[in-house]
Amino acid sequence: MGNVVTPELIETHVTITRSFVGEESFLRQFSATVSYQSDSGPQEIGSVWGWIGWQSDEEDIFDAADAISHDAMTLGAAAVEIVQSNPDVFIDNILLIDRMEIGAQYRGNRLSGAIIADLLSLLRLDPDRTAVVLEPEPQASTGGPLEDGPVRDAALERLTSAYRASGLEPWRQSTIWWLPL
Repeated sequence: MGNVVTPELIETHVTITRSFVGEESFLRQFSATVSYQSDSGPQEIGSVWGWIGWQSDEEDIFDAADAISHDAMTLGAAAVEIVQSNPDVFIDNILLIDRMEIGAQYRGNRLSGAIIADLLSLLRLDPDRTAVVLEPEPQASTGGPLEDGPVRDAALERLTSAYRASGLEPWRQSTIWWLPL
């Protein structure tokens, strides 16, 4: 573990745009920069990218996500399952996290859950009414996913351990993780 980070001092800045599939999609693409307020001023510690769907209860989540990309479709399919598996909960928003990167020196601080909580707060999304899904994918230091093999397996184990410590859980027997309602 590198620099110690107090989750309460995290600040998220978000840019939201229409998805490239056009205005007809209820899903909006977002990119977020996460910074940390230290004694020397704000320091960028990571980034998050994905899609947001407000008032998704009347929308075809799967079709909207499928129109964007395979990654979005996979996340959208899990969001649909979560909504259908919780009929007693009114889930009217979805947050599909495509990528979350935290600088190496800030890892080990259980920041994944804190970053998601700050993002939900900033977007005014009720965590009890929002299906939050993501798929862990270890990244190479040069960018892009690690190739299959023992290095990726070890990195994935560390990443999923960090997710679990941050309050995230695997969704059923899939590779998708979610923030329980």
